[in-house]
Amino acid sequence: MTAVRYLCAVLLLAGLPWGPVIAGKIPVAVDLQQDANTSRAGRVPILLVYTAEYCHYCDEVKASVFNLISTDPAYQDRMLLREVRIDTNLDLVSFSGTVTSHRSFSKTRGIRIVPTLEFLDGAGTPISPPLVGASIPDYYGAYVDNGIEQSLRTLRTRQDPS
Repeated sequence: MTAVRYLCAVLLLAGLPWGPVIAGKIPVAVDLQQDANTSRAGRVPILLVYTAEYCHYCDEVKASVFNLISTDPAYQDRMLLREVRIDTNLDLVSFSGTVTSHRSFSKTRGIRIVPTLEFLDGAGTPISPPLVGASIPDYYGAYVDNGIEQSLRTLRTRQDPS
């Protein structure tokens, strides 16, 4: 991600368009049960980013962090990233296989502040502390990276008792 940020900064300073560089998009959560199976098979954490249409901080962290890592090959085999929109009634298959909505799922998980990022295992259980709020924008990407690393260590420790 550092290379992508550097490229964006260079293009911005050079006065060149940099929009296409951050054109990635976070996949919206549709079937968490299927994502859980993929997570277990690949031994990678699921990152759920809770957002809302009215949240300008959500837009900022999506543009500066999540849209970048969603298309960065260095992250593709290290996590599953999904967006849950707390202010919509989009259908969602939960980890248990029941059909719910993004709004109801968020309430069930106790999400009240956006953006919130949960780091979960293949059962939907937290494996690293969540990031609640936008925190310090300059360090948010580092907090995300640390959460991913901690989640991967936790999963490897659980699944590789040595």
